[in-house]
Amino acid sequence: MLHGPLTLLMRSVRSDALKRSAHLVRIASVILILLFLIAAHFYESNSSAPGLELFRSISFLAIALISLAGIGHFCNSITEEKEEGTLSLLLLANISPLGILLGKSTNRILSVILIFAAQFPFALLAITLGGITASQIVATFLALSAYLFLIANLSLLMSVWSRRSQEAAAAMLMALLILHGFPYAVYQAVRQARKHLIFNSTELTEWSKWLLELNSQASVVHQVERILSVEGDYSFLSWQLIFSLIIGTIAFLIAWASFCRIVWAPDTDRPTRMHVKTRSRWASILVHRPWGRAVSWKDYYFVAGGISGLITRVAFYSISLTIMWYYRRQIYDRMEIDGVQLFRDLLLVLFCLETLVLASQFFHVERKSGTLPTLLMLPQTPMRITWEKAFGCFLGVLPTILFLFIPETFLVGRYHFEPFVLTSHMLTLACGLLVMAHLTALCSLIVKWGALPLAIGLAMIAGGLFAPFVAVAKSMIRSAGEGAIAEASPILYSTAIICGAIQFEMVRRLTRIAGS
Repeated sequence: MLHGPLTLLMRSVRSDALKRSAHLVRIASVILILLFLIAAHFYESNSSAPGLELFRSISFLAIALISLAGIGHFCNSITEEKEEGTLSLLLLANISPLGILLGKSTNRILSVILIFAAQFPFALLAITLGGITASQIVATFLALSAYLFLIANLSLLMSVWSRRSQEAAAAMLMALLILHGFPYAVYQAVRQARKHLIFNSTELTEWSKWLLELNSQASVVHQVERILSVEGDYSFLSWQLIFSLIIGTIAFLIAWASFCRIVWAPDTDRPTRMHVKTRSRWASILVHRPWGRAVSWKDYYFVAGGISGLITRVAFYSISLTIMWYYRRQIYDRMEIDGVQLFRDLLLVLFCLETLVLASQFFHVERKSGTLPTLLMLPQTPMRITWEKAFGCFLGVLPTILFLFIPETFLVGRYHFEPFVLTSHMLTLACGLLVMAHLTALCSLIVKWGALPLAIGLAMIAGGLFAPFVAVAKSMIRSAGEGAIAEASPILYSTAIICGAIQFEMVRRLTRIAGS
């Protein structure tokens, strides 16, 4: 009876088994466990339970990677077919909606579970370091598998409801924020409201406490903390496991019911490809004629926003800075931070987000529309094309960079460039952002969708492995009494090497695409 719906699933599983990349990912996950074991042996003397600390870091890294996979790997399972307009072809092949969902989503869950299965025997080696038992490892893997089931089916639901992959990713990001941060945010909001005597509702306070307690029982983060605690107060059949399986099943059933209605819609087979809209006369004024550097012109106007984006940013930043400057005393009374400093901090966060989003779009448009080989036919080297695209994106974020220094230059009356930029924390942030931008741009060349989540996941893995060694080098330099630049020198050298290697890899891949 289930032979029809399972046809696409079996084909997907067999196709995944024949792919070299799938096996390489599993091998890499095992090597990652072994590297964490080596790092735990290196720092064994600093902890009374190195095995427990090792497995705790691996578990929380797995939670973060599963959450990122929900945004970048699972949420485009159906939207990629919608964007290409190939759902009708699957229906013509006599594949039922249930078969499409199983083949496009369940296969991805099985592929990630196989990674857990490959890691499990090597994770048991943490027992030899001490501080952890085999039952704790098994319970943690069960909690992570249940969380994977929940995230994958929530992503499937968002993919069914959304028209494009960007919409599905944004909806899944909101779902993750609600799942992990909403109960705590409500509790803190009610607590602060009572503290400032805005209202004093006993029912709302009790409801926020109940919501926080429910989140504590159903959250995978709290469940892993309970499992890996010293008391060991846990069970294999936990509320988190039951909650994840029930909500994941409900999400899959809702996705199935919605998909049965959506898949027969008249515009389902219409691909959502990029098209050029007819511009009005006023909109055409904002797009100048192409420059001598046509690639930079294209990325500046059609990726970074162009003149319209420049006007919008300058107007928004000017209004925000004026408001925060005018109400700076009220802001300081409420938040104990100056309004200008708050504006600069928020703008710094916005600058980081804007840079990473532009880096994720670096080669995304060309890969999605299939114009990357055409771009490489230009009489320019791949390195020059890469640098011209980077220059066009840099022009887009230039207003944000300038407004970072306007508060100190024009409002305060003295130029604080050295204390603001030439500090150890700011240099570390700048180096990290530069590495993340390079890594995200490389990932946009490798995958069609999910470059930013993939880059964040790779950065988290690499950071967990190499951050302790960099921290030791920084502490040694700090103890010698050197300055901020000398203290950040290990990070500066590492950033130069990593960025150079990533640029070399991008040029190598572009050269290979151009020659194919």
